[in-house]
Amino acid sequence: MTNPLKTNRLWMTILLAGCLSATGCGPLIGVVLDVFRKPRKVQAIYQPPEGKKILVFVDDLQSPVSYEPIKSELTERLNEQLIENNVAEKVVPYERLLTLMAATPEFHALSIGQIGNKLGADIVLYVHVDAFSLKDSEVTPLWHGQLATTIRMVDVTLGRLWPEDRPAGFTVKPVDTPTEYSPSRTYEIDLAKSLARQMATRVARLFYDHEIKPEDESWADEDD
Repeated sequence: MTNPLKTNRLWMTILLAGCLSATGCGPLIGVVLDVFRKPRKVQAIYQPPEGKKILVFVDDLQSPVSYEPIKSELTERLNEQLIENNVAEKVVPYERLLTLMAATPEFHALSIGQIGNKLGADIVLYVHVDAFSLKDSEVTPLWHGQLATTIRMVDVTLGRLWPEDRPAGFTVKPVDTPTEYSPSRTYEIDLAKSLARQMATRVARLFYDHEIKPEDESWADEDD
């Protein structure tokens, strides 16, 4: 029986040999090599205690966002990834946080721990929005998504869990999308969802061991 692995290696050798004798094959060689590169294993920067209920609290108090749904999108994407990757046993739905905010006039005077405690969480993943935009200017027809966050984990009883050495929190590598033109009325929604998805992945990956595929290296977190 033919060994598929040996066959693949033979074809790769033949292809590379042909490219080396020709011109303009640099990009093709890179693509071929990426196919055979193994994913890079990355360890979690911090692993929170197991079996906990986590509240994701996306806060824009210091830098109010121009598009409010980005907070719910980021929260929901993070909630999904924390559960899928066993970082949290349970999460607090975003709607419960909104209900608490609406029913509590002094909400912004509460500490992060107090907010988490009122919602029955053990730990709060606090995500501060440092910068957010969908366009560089309101008058331009070009879209350019940007999202930057600083995060920290807080135990509702014990206080700060992580990072212990950075009072302001851990700065996550910002998401910055290419500038594009689109006349679509729904592009704003699509772009915000893309920013939230990418940022959620960068944040969640800090808390569990994972692998990064070669094609994902360009936007993997710098600390990976």
